[in-house]
Amino acid sequence: MDIVDAQFHFGPGGIDRALAMMDALGIAAAVIDEFWIGEWMGHPGYKLPSGVFRVTQPTIELAATLHPTRFTSLLRVDRRDPEVTTLIRLAGQAPHVKAIRIIGPGMEKSEGDAFVAGDYSGLFAATEQTGLPLFVFAPCQLEAIARYAKEFPGLKVIVDHCGMLSNGMRRFVTGYEGVSQGRAAQLADFEHVLKLADIPNVALKWAHAASVFEYPPYPGEKTWPILRRAVDAFGAERVMWGSDASVVHTGECWGEILFSLRANTELSAAETAAVLGGSVRNWLSWQA
Repeated sequence: MDIVDAQFHFGPGGIDRALAMMDALGIAAAVIDEFWIGEWMGHPGYKLPSGVFRVTQPTIELAATLHPTRFTSLLRVDRRDPEVTTLIRLAGQAPHVKAIRIIGPGMEKSEGDAFVAGDYSGLFAATEQTGLPLFVFAPCQLEAIARYAKEFPGLKVIVDHCGMLSNGMRRFVTGYEGVSQGRAAQLADFEHVLKLADIPNVALKWAHAASVFEYPPYPGEKTWPILRRAVDAFGAERVMWGSDASVVHTGECWGEILFSLRANTELSAAETAAVLGGSVRNWLSWQA
């Protein structure tokens, strides 16, 4: 099976370690959102005079140059960067970048409000022009995601992290941290995520499911019916697995995250192959 992880993080010194783990687990390739774990903690980059932080990707550029069939990247951008449209245009020309990513609306309440107000339209338009997909972490703004996706039908929009904000994630966000929900509320909210399946240019990244739905992470059978619902709604070709194994809130290792999905008896072999690799290959136009 061609297994591709749709989201993983590493930084300095992480290339060989990631390759060794991928080889051990049978993971063919991974999409990297560069984040420096450990003593460097944080994104590489620099602060602009305006105070906006512009990320750089030195590790993944090297990794993708040395191992182009194993690694590619998401470029994280900030809509407040005065050169954001230029950065997106250049990313569209860079062989090591296969998608753009925004997380501001899900991490900062002020950016969530700006997202709802339509202030991200320029960023969506610039990304659509490049032909790159856009990963969006905006779990509290699902109606706005739908509106943007319909406004830019030529843009592939991939909704991050099951479209949800877990209680584990709330520790790291600004403005949403006081909003705590139990499993029943999370499952009810997921019904709203499933409505996004009606928009053909929207896909779903299946990541952090154990944290989102507050079920034991391994062997993971409690989340299987929920993934079945997602596949029934979107189709397996619009659901992609991302381990985010370097930033796990529930304690499972990379192998447990992978094998809990591989063991899912509620998916057919073809559906499992799509979720574990085929979908992200197609949506990012990154063939083996």
